[in-house]
Amino acid sequence: MKTDKIFWGIIFVFIGGVFLLENFNIIDFSWGYVWRFWPLLLIITGINIVFSKSNSKVGLISIISITVISLAIITYQGIKDGKENHVNSRWSFPDDNDNWDDSDSSAGVNNITNYSEDLDAKIKIATLNIYGGASTFEIENGDEQLFNARVKESKMRYFLKKTDTDSSAVLEFRSKNRNGSFNFKDDEYGKVKMQINALPVWDVNLKMGAGKADFDFSQNKVRNISLKGGAAEFDIKLGNLYNDVNLSAETGLADVNVKIPETAGCKIFVSSGLSSKSFKNFIKMKDGSYETSNFKTANQKIHLTLKGGLSNFEVNRY
Repeated sequence: MKTDKIFWGIIFVFIGGVFLLENFNIIDFSWGYVWRFWPLLLIITGINIVFSKSNSKVGLISIISITVISLAIITYQGIKDGKENHVNSRWSFPDDNDNWDDSDSSAGVNNITNYSEDLDAKIKIATLNIYGGASTFEIENGDEQLFNARVKESKMRYFLKKTDTDSSAVLEFRSKNRNGSFNFKDDEYGKVKMQINALPVWDVNLKMGAGKADFDFSQNKVRNISLKGGAAEFDIKLGNLYNDVNLSAETGLADVNVKIPETAGCKIFVSSGLSSKSFKNFIKMKDGSYETSNFKTANQKIHLTLKGGLSNFEVNRY
């Protein structure tokens, strides 16, 4: 048997096994951690190429051993990192605003930095563009300000810029290294918790290399959401406060979970290579798309466009 077939077989079994265990909540795996090991994946791929023409048992045993050991290391570190981020990401905003600064940022204790923009009553539409490295991002509903962010940083700092045009505002929230250069491939995790105001209609765009995103839009009017990531995990919860919602996700190696209201009509367009998908209570249409039974009659319509190379897509109703 050729070693290249064995190599890719082990890789697919590994990825499929991790996705399966995650789906049953047996493990919490950090796909963002895989990003740090991309040189190791190149090494074992190169070794596989070297031994691919060899029929010797030594070559076969070598490629199997190296691949299994490498994946075991990635699995151990990925599960460990997933547990740490699961625990550490559950920090909350203070009840008062005494520690917040109205300027773009203010340094806090324990490497915590606050960013905020005041709410202007004339703002009806707001766009939030997020460019991040290997980070954990959370979004939830806020009350008083247009935008709040609390960042637990490592090597990265963030830059917040606001541009107003009539009744619209564009917020750019971008990571940069301590040396001042912008970067969204940093391998050191930052933890970012954001709040957006419930009054404007929002467009939210996220681009990151690796990491996690947990966005709860159930209390916000959100019309467009764009997600782009390499090795990432996305958990998105949509509400029923806006009647025409569009969400697109373009991923490499990712786990994408979207929750939609039971009353909403939803249509899914999916384009994937070796990705898995779970669309419970959706009907597959002749054009390859998926629809809820109430899509044509529902007042609220949600359009999902999902693209991935080797990803897991799941859409659930609540």
